[in-house]
Amino acid sequence: MSYERKKKFIVNIVFFIMAAAITVFILKYVVGWIMPFFIAFAVSAVINPLACKVSQQFKVKKRFAACFCAFLFYAVSVGLVVLIGFGIYLALKNWFADLPYIYAENIEPFISSVPQIVQNFIAAVAPDMAETITASAQQFVANLGSAISDISVSAIGWLSSYITKVPFFVVGVLISVISTFFIASDYENIVAFIVRQLPENWHHILKDVKEYTVSTLCQYGKSYLLIMTITFCELSIGLWLLGVENFAIIALVTAVFDIIPVCGSGGVLIPWSIFSLVQGRFAFGIGMLILYAIISVIRQIIEPKIVGEQVGLPAIVTLMAMFLGVRFMGVPGIFVFPIALVIIKRLNDSGKIHLFK
Repeated sequence: MSYERKKKFIVNIVFFIMAAAITVFILKYVVGWIMPFFIAFAVSAVINPLACKVSQQFKVKKRFAACFCAFLFYAVSVGLVVLIGFGIYLALKNWFADLPYIYAENIEPFISSVPQIVQNFIAAVAPDMAETITASAQQFVANLGSAISDISVSAIGWLSSYITKVPFFVVGVLISVISTFFIASDYENIVAFIVRQLPENWHHILKDVKEYTVSTLCQYGKSYLLIMTITFCELSIGLWLLGVENFAIIALVTAVFDIIPVCGSGGVLIPWSIFSLVQGRFAFGIGMLILYAIISVIRQIIEPKIVGEQVGLPAIVTLMAMFLGVRFMGVPGIFVFPIALVIIKRLNDSGKIHLFK
């Protein structure tokens, strides 16, 4: 390798590292500061084509058409949130209404029978160690009480910290909504101003990045829709075999939860299985745990492969990008890092940048 080629290779590597470091810094810190305006700009970009069509179709000014589309977007979004929230509220209300009956009929008898079960087990297995085991059990109960108390204090502190953030969240939402109307009404001029501030040779790259981002997001949507469909089929079969009524509806809701990284299918199946075990329905509870394990393993196997094939990356590269994304950015990194890697790859393949062969 000649000196010039070595020099060019080192310069490209340094540029890539610096660009990656700056990108991570911006995504992890700066974006959080300007997130309301970033959301407003993204919403404006989404509704801009519709606003143009409305303006042409009804012969109204683009400004009014953009404001109408922004209002329609947020009205539909708020309606969906309220509808979903109301459904969750009704489900929780019915569950809590039945909770005293469930406790009296299932949980309390089970808890009352535990000491007798332990005593009988000790007498049958190790009568000479009865006192030691009983003392250990009492110590475990005492430690369990302290642990529950600590968990309660931690939970209250966690809840209080989030409650204090509610006003900032509300203010951020209001700023996003208001900013959307301002940005959407003058979207073309704002975009033109931003483009004028960039170097001339960046214009085509910026256009390509926009196109690649939109296409990659569409491919991501298709990928996770396919994953959700597979999870729905697995859940439907599993719940049907376990004899669950309305298994299709429950499978659909759980599959939607499974797409959300913070929740996952475990947010539904694990509490359900634990509650079933407490009720004494051991076969059903163990079956739910087995179903959760199967879904989790299959999800971990198919997700990198399906997403990688859709966006044009090898499965191992997609898996690495997801892992690094979680390490650097948390849950958002699962999506941000693979998408960024796809955009970089497409820019390199098209010859706009030269980072690798």
